[in-house]
Amino acid sequence: MNAHSNAGEITLRDLVAWVPELELGIAPESGMPGDDRFDRDVDWVIAARDRVPMLPALRGAELILLPRRVIAESAVPLSLLINEIASQPIAGVVLDVPPPVSTRTPILLAPAITQELESDLNRLLMQRRNDLLRTGTEIERSISDLTALGAGPGELIEQLAELLEFDIIVTSANGTMIYASGENATEMPGTFEESWHQQSLRRGYILWIGPVSANRAALARLIGKRLREAVQHAMDVAEATAPHGAARVHALNQLLVPPAGMDPERLATAAVRSGLPLGAVFRVALHPPVEDDPFFRRRLAAFGHDFEAGMVEGFVAHILANESGRSAAGSRHGEGAHTRPDEPWLVVSEPVTTARQLPLATRQARYLAGLRQADHLTGAEICFDHDAQLGAYRLLYDHWGSDRLQHYVQAMIGELAQEDRRGMLRTTLLAYLEHGGSQRLTAEQLGIHRNTLTYRLRQIRMALQNDPDDPDVRLGLHLALLAADLPPEVAG
Repeated sequence: MNAHSNAGEITLRDLVAWVPELELGIAPESGMPGDDRFDRDVDWVIAARDRVPMLPALRGAELILLPRRVIAESAVPLSLLINEIASQPIAGVVLDVPPPVSTRTPILLAPAITQELESDLNRLLMQRRNDLLRTGTEIERSISDLTALGAGPGELIEQLAELLEFDIIVTSANGTMIYASGENATEMPGTFEESWHQQSLRRGYILWIGPVSANRAALARLIGKRLREAVQHAMDVAEATAPHGAARVHALNQLLVPPAGMDPERLATAAVRSGLPLGAVFRVALHPPVEDDPFFRRRLAAFGHDFEAGMVEGFVAHILANESGRSAAGSRHGEGAHTRPDEPWLVVSEPVTTARQLPLATRQARYLAGLRQADHLTGAEICFDHDAQLGAYRLLYDHWGSDRLQHYVQAMIGELAQEDRRGMLRTTLLAYLEHGGSQRLTAEQLGIHRNTLTYRLRQIRMALQNDPDDPDVRLGLHLALLAADLPPEVAG
């Protein structure tokens, strides 16, 4: 990102971007094109004369045109001549001859310095200043109108981004994207090849404007301060007016299960208005309704700050916010694996880095809660990001509710399900596969006689197209049985 020390002024770098005939004069030993010499302001352009005095009285920030013929008439070595001119408070020098090998004076190069170049450049400077002034006035008016209407940070950013034809992004101190406009709402500024203009907000947040091409850098600097103040004000108002009590619980619940038709991009604004901390890492936790239990208080606190979020499908919902930006560690694999059915349990989504992803985290938690309630998973605490704890259920989640998974189940065990209305044969087959085909262990788990098991297995083989004792089909049958008993997917 090109850093500019001034806001709203026209620099040498801007002028080069606007005038194709000009280029930065970089001598081999004088530094790279990105050095800050070319970020000096330019107020006016003056041509050096071939008589004394070579320059009129200067006020500062003038760009001096030094033609080949004036250099020849002066009979002074070019490096000395430039040093003499640079003793004045100038912006830089334009040459139509090769620059000195080493000089700290900003040098621009032109193919030829004609009599018209001075007036052309000054006319361009006046026009671009007027354009910037007009745009600045329009931005101020738009910001005032949006503020009067009570626009939140997300809406303010969207409207101003459309007006300016820039994308606008706000990130937290740890780089988490808080708000974003346009097609780049899911990408970070660092992923772009073009440069971005940056403004610092309070509490470590950063406002990004871009991508900024060279010919729009002056505009980005001009609007940067105005946007920073407007976005900061909107964020402060949103935080100060966050709801409390039951209203807050309702608002947080709508982040987990948004109303039909709600634009996902509005979730970030709604999250701020609901009082969630900006830049935090979030998880969604669900558990059955119980009296106040120290188990839940202790485990929820381990993930971060606990925000009660009402009920989701009969389960108590929480949003867990870790403001350090790090993903809090969940349970260890196997913790509480031998809990009794009546003991409390908790399921937790994987961490997400933006409020836009809270509905996804809620879906993960709903999936785990359904499996835990049906005793397909065991343990006092189950986290979605512990693959070993979920086993095959983690892979099945990616196809949960899909037509493809339903088709797979039908192809593998459809005829068995049709014959097995009470599910007894499917339960038997699942236990048989889980014990690797051991009839003794299967009968012991089901609490039935070996002869009863033999009879059921005969029925299963008659209903299936595939032999459950065939090693090549066991895994497929096992997955199909697990998939057939997943919790129902809920629309939205």
